Amino acid sequence: MLRYAGPIGHIAVADFGQARAFCEGVLGLEFVRKDGFAIVMRSGQIMLRLSVPPEVTPVSYTVFGWEVMEIETQVADLTGRGVVFERYGRLGDDQDEAGRWLTAHGDKVAWFKDPFGNLLSLSQHVEP
Repeated sequence: MLRYAGPIGHIAVADFGQARAFCEGVLGLEFVRKDGFAIVMRSGQIMLRLSVPPEVTPVSYTVFGWEVMEIETQVADLTGRGVVFERYGRLGDDQDEAGRWLTAHGDKVAWFKDPFGNLLSLSQHVEP
């Protein structure tokens, strides 16, 4: 059925221009096109559609994330581009000064927000 189908991500944004600038200039995603409903970006093999609904309401959970090979390098690069990584007090000493959380299993996760308040993440799993 859908086992071999490619996923498509959907994220609500408030402004196409600002969304494209962030995705291209900060995250390094590839712009594909703008259609009547969304701007389409590409991240690896994943299509990401950014649409402008009547209202954008940020939520407290991750809406989109990336699996990365070297999270330390990615966090440092994005921090250098102005991204501020989230700090969660409930994670205590398991989250380092850069915002990376180290799980008991050795996985690492870091969260950040886009200009519209959407929570995004980087993850490096011991076993993907």
